[in-house]
Amino acid sequence: MLLGASLFDRIAAGLVCAALLAGCAGMQRRPPPTLEQVVEMSQAGKPAEAIIRELQDTRAVYPMTGSQIARLHEQGVPDAVLDYLQNAYIESIRWDARLRYENSILWLDCFFCYHHPVIVVPR
Repeated sequence: MLLGASLFDRIAAGLVCAALLAGCAGMQRRPPPTLEQVVEMSQAGKPAEAIIRELQDTRAVYPMTGSQIARLHEQGVPDAVLDYLQNAYIESIRWDARLRYENSILWLDCFFCYHHPVIVVPR
């Protein structure tokens, strides 16, 4: 009987955890800043660390060409922010490739198994 109670407790705990995780998955997150907003924050004197933190919080990833990065630099975006933008994009490509090719047997191309980056296409 004690074994049955223990199994019931484990199942109940698992259901509670699943419900909590499902609640977190449905939470709305704020939209990532546009590149124009990144430029505005930079020109307003916001520290590079604060801009990077905001980009990290929204998981924003911007696929940019070299000329777009150069234009942002000319508009006053700090090098640390530009480096973060490029590294975040590169890391998202690496992470996607890792999940697609290294774990395809284990995860069977599981679409919901990891946090997808928010890719913002610059204009």
